[in-house]
Amino acid sequence: MAVSRLCIAVVLLVFCCAEGFEGRFFGSLALDAPPSQVQEAKKQGDEHDKFEKQYDGHGKPQKKEKYPIIHALHERLSAVLAKNVENQWTDWKLWIGLAIWCASWVKWMVYGYDEIYWQRSLFVFGINIMILHILQFAPTIPAGIMLICAILGAQSLFQSYLHFQTQQSNEPVTDAVTPSEEFVCDTLYLDIMLPFEQICVLFVAQIGVWWFYMTSILGNFNFEHVNYLYWAWAFIAIQITMIFNRGDDSALGNAFPVHDVYRLAIKTDKVTFELEGCDDLTSRKSGQFIVSKAGIISRGLMGYLTNCILREIMAYTIPLMLMGFSEPMDFVVYCVGVNFICTLDDMSERKYLLTGATEEERMTGRAASDAESATA
Repeated sequence: MAVSRLCIAVVLLVFCCAEGFEGRFFGSLALDAPPSQVQEAKKQGDEHDKFEKQYDGHGKPQKKEKYPIIHALHERLSAVLAKNVENQWTDWKLWIGLAIWCASWVKWMVYGYDEIYWQRSLFVFGINIMILHILQFAPTIPAGIMLICAILGAQSLFQSYLHFQTQQSNEPVTDAVTPSEEFVCDTLYLDIMLPFEQICVLFVAQIGVWWFYMTSILGNFNFEHVNYLYWAWAFIAIQITMIFNRGDDSALGNAFPVHDVYRLAIKTDKVTFELEGCDDLTSRKSGQFIVSKAGIISRGLMGYLTNCILREIMAYTIPLMLMGFSEPMDFVVYCVGVNFICTLDDMSERKYLLTGATEEERMTGRAASDAESATA
């Protein structure tokens, strides 16, 4: 009985080997076979080799990575940054990010805001990992994006308030007009010589392009097709190199000058404006001109929405867009291309002179030219 079982096992083993080697096994024995049969056996053997290379020992196809180094680094980072726990309260990204965010704001509120590179970089990293946490545990990607936008918008408002209070304490704004007072603008929203309809077109254009940007993230972001190496490089190459800690040279342009808008709104009913060093433009406005308070406030609101709130949201969501690409060149191209959205209103500096307006000038809405004043 034992011998028969052994024989059966040997026979089964022979059949398995024959099935595994397919034509190669028998082809190698056919030494006297015609050349056509030998070629056929070799072809079958080559096809089997190809089959073995495509599949691993578990029967799953082996995917050959186009960029093996990028993929290997992504795998290493995903082990740390991906969703590795089911309970959101045990995710390290939430607590580390929240601790960094709170510590940074406490420091700035107690000692005043300052641009220290490593502190600001750590603050940005804390927000980035909290954004990852929110999206990974959100019921849907759109819901997570909306929550992130709300948080960043609230942060922008609070940050603007603190900066305004700091500037107000250093340079208090009153309604008194000082001699030779100047106003320098570097955004089209506050270029008071531009017609209001042009500002409205600019505002609609910026809102539309920003919405296209967010719609792309909402429609395409999927954690099944992200690259955490691109996420890390967006933090290094875009956020802490091109956007933050760059002052006036930030890739997203300057933050909106809220303090200047407040100063203009307070004084606009009592002053006339004159563009310095540009006679051809001033002649069109008869030298000096006035601007209504409603015009200043509306320009300020449109500029603040695009250059503060939407700028803040874009600064922290750029890694989400870039980590969704599969091609390195797409990452490189969009690193530069996306930044233009918040700089559509940037312009070379213009300086306006503010002088006290007379009652007649405030009533007529136009200041008398120097020549008219001389003849009078």
